[in-house]
Amino acid sequence: MNNLRCLVIDDEPLAIDIIENYLDRLGNVEATRCENAIEALKLMRTASFDIIFLDIEMPLLTGLDFLNSLANPPAIIITTAYR
Repeated sequence: MNNLRCLVIDDEPLAIDIIENYLDRLGNVEATRCENAIEALKLMRTASFDIIFLDIEMPLLTGLDFLNSLANPPAIIITTAYR
């Protein structure tokens, strides 16, 4: 069985750690992390992902602006620390 390729994009390293911890429990998941959407855009030029965990509020480029810039986005799960 192939691994599920996940990209976790969040400007808060602790939030990425928490999501990666949950993904590790699933097994057969390969997680890649980016701490901002600009970094993620560069990475996506050379890599493909099955699913993206995307923070809405980030500096430089918001999660929604990032999402709108993708021509054929994979499955997206929106994340936020907002209460």
